[in-house]
Amino acid sequence: ETINMKQDKELKVEKMESAFVETINMKEDTELKMESEFEETINMKEEKELKIEKMESEFEETINMKEERELKFEKMESELEETINMKQDKELKVEKMESAFVETINMKQEKELKVDKVVSAFVETMNMNEEKELKIEKMEGEYEESINKKELKVEKM
Repeated sequence: ETINMKQDKELKVEKMESAFVETINMKEDTELKMESEFEETINMKEEKELKIEKMESEFEETINMKEERELKFEKMESELEETINMKQDKELKVEKMESAFVETINMKQEKELKVDKVVSAFVETMNMNEEKELKIEKMEGEYEESINKKELKVEKM
């Protein structure tokens, strides 16, 4: 009877050891999976950051183009005033130049509208990026919390 009780205890110990090993394996599998998901999330974040940098670069290019156009516009305004002063007696030529001036203003306004659209899209992208970063931070917190819970369970066992 003592031998049977001893054998029963040994079987129980072996079962508990087996369950403990299985729990450790499950913990390791979960950690590996979560590390993989975390790395995927970081890669996604880096891709988003690269896209944002590209958009920032395009935004700066657009601003530079706008500034160049404004300088050209200012130059055209100056030339127009000189021409008007020099040719006051030639009303037909002045009317043609005024028409060109109005057309240039319209072009400038169209360009400014395009720049405003780009700025709006850039702001929207920045907001989306901030939302993504908040989600990533939340996932990182959940990941750490999950690891802590798993470690507590293992420690309790």
